[in-house]
Amino acid sequence: MSRVVNFGCRLNNFEGKKIEELLSNNNENIIVINSCAVTNETERQVRQTIRRIKKENPNKKIVMTGCAAQISPDKYLSMTEVDKVIDNISKLKSETWISLSNEESQIDFKEDIFDSPQDIRPSLDTNNLSIRESLVIQQGCNHRCTFCIIPFGRGNNRSFDPFYLIDEVERVVENGVKEIVLTGVDISDYGSDFEHRYSMSNLILDILDKTKLQRLRLSSIDCVEIDKQFDEVLKDQRVMPHLHLSIQSGDDMVLKRMKRRHSSKDVFEFVEHCKKIREDVSFGADIIAGFPTETDEMFDNTYRLLKENEISHLHIFPFSPKNNTPASRMPQVSKLIIKKRAKNLRELGELILKKVKSKLFLPREVLIEELNLGLAVGYDQNYIKHKVPLIGIPVGEIIRI
Repeated sequence: MSRVVNFGCRLNNFEGKKIEELLSNNNENIIVINSCAVTNETERQVRQTIRRIKKENPNKKIVMTGCAAQISPDKYLSMTEVDKVIDNISKLKSETWISLSNEESQIDFKEDIFDSPQDIRPSLDTNNLSIRESLVIQQGCNHRCTFCIIPFGRGNNRSFDPFYLIDEVERVVENGVKEIVLTGVDISDYGSDFEHRYSMSNLILDILDKTKLQRLRLSSIDCVEIDKQFDEVLKDQRVMPHLHLSIQSGDDMVLKRMKRRHSSKDVFEFVEHCKKIREDVSFGADIIAGFPTETDEMFDNTYRLLKENEISHLHIFPFSPKNNTPASRMPQVSKLIIKKRAKNLRELGELILKKVKSKLFLPREVLIEELNLGLAVGYDQNYIKHKVPLIGIPVGEIIRI
């Protein structure tokens, strides 16, 4: 029986689900490692997993794909446990997995992800859909943050055709999907590669106008890439009032050294503006603790930004230098200090979440995604998880509690 082991982001997990679908037509015993390359530590975990899986499954083929495979194919081909390395474009092609069964066939590895990638439109079969499903609206990233290697695994921004995306929403909604999460590498840059002006806000408004989708949620966004039409997006009650921001730091000097495009002032103004439009809006954020050169004062600026803006759903990343990035060559903060700062931020996030929960309006509208040991489990508008002891409530129901 073939299976996929996923690392990394929501996009990678969606693609892993698609690979499992494509593998269903393959009779071979294959284990696919759908890798991530966001930090050196992540890649260490990938290599460790490969060795462990091969030891436990000596007769199965190990196939490596994902961002780590795209960026460093030779590194993984040199591992005795790995039988094949597949690039990030080919991994979504059905012919790739058909060819894998034929020992004599060759799968050409696309080394240059920036050269005419020719993406496959990401779409799951009807019988493989969940109640809450991702919609991949774009691939790649045009920015070059000093800590990030991901553009070299994904390429530059490529936005999928809005007509296709709207049709895809219509199709999945007709087949039971109640909530869609817009997903990609940099979704707030959607449409910047089109000849005519068309943005993420335009896409959302068209989806809401042309489909019967009940709930739409956004994955990570960049506040300085958001246009004025986003006000109309946020006013629509079908758009979930939880925004996850790619902030990384609350200190302006650190942000400059990261080559981020926003300032701390931009974050304060964006949060304040959104709260004026939608009273029940809440926020999450990606934060890097202990970025090179970060002093105690710089860290305090990040702490203050999160606390004053009540940003609760925190994804805290202790800084880990990534090979071949500018940040890896900057003066590093000690690991002990990084660990302490990451711990302080996680504790702050827990305190803010409690405060945010106490201020949210009732009732909570929870989309039931699973039934587990007599409990109905799902997430409300503000991406807060609930476990409710209800009998006879089906998966896919939106309940008010």
